[in-house]
This record gives sequence, structure tokens and C-alpha cells, in this order.
Amino acid sequence: MSESDRHNILGSVANQAKLALTPVSQFMSPDSMVLEENYTIKGTIEIFRVHKISGAPIVDFQKKILGVISEYDLLIQAASRPLHFQIEYKSQIIAVNPDTVLKDVLVMLYKKKLKWMPVITKEGYVQGIVTRIDVLNFIANNN
Repeated sequence: MSESDRHNILGSVANQAKLALTPVSQFMSPDSMVLEENYTIKGTIEIFRVHKISGAPIVDFQKKILGVISEYDLLIQAASRPLHFQIEYKSQIIAVNPDTVLKDVLVMLYKKKLKWMPVITKEGYVQGIVTRIDVLNFIANNN
């Protein structure tokens, strides 16, 4: 099956469910964990473990997004740097806004091979995250 075929199938699934135009604000996780840029590698690992998360947005003191960090990022940092060092995070962010519709979220998660994405306002404030399971649960619960 080609990439184009998979892309078309994902779009078709969302359309068939008549949910394609539902905004992400209706099915995202609004109370998601956010981290500040001064967290240590060890502290971030502990937060991920305790809260059973695979990544988190990094925010400033006003809760504006600065970047994201994932388990993958932590694996590399934990293996190559002292654990008391501050985390390094990606400042190039793949994110959606609260009005982004299900079909677009589904395609972005799939094409970019993401487990989750931050949901941010036009002003850059984090409103939550949307995960693959958020999407799957929403589709399953509305069919």
C-alpha cells in the first residue's frame, strides 16, 4: 500500500465517521503536563515516569510554548550528558490550534509519525495536547 493510499484511507475513515470537521478542542487532553525550560534531565525522566507520558510542551513563565521534548530526546540526553544538566528541547514545533479539525489532526499525526502534538492558541499559549489515543477514542465513542 502506498503512502498516498494510506493518506486517503485515513481521510476516508474520518469522513465516514462524519467527524472530520470536529475541532480538536472537542477531543484533546486539556489538562496536559507542561514543563519549564529549566528542568533537569533526571527530573524530566521522573515526571514522564510518574505521569506516564511520552513527551511534553516546554513553556515559559507565562505558559507560552517554547518547544517540545519527547522520550526519544530524553534517551539521547540521558545517555550522553550528566542527569543534573538542564533539558534540551526542540524549538521547531509541530502543533495545531484549537480549531484544527479531526481530519487534519489525523493526517498530521500519521504523516509526521507523532504520538502527540501540542494544541496552542494564535498567541502561543498551550491549551493542551492531542494524542493518537485521543483521536482513536473520539472516533470509537462517536460511531
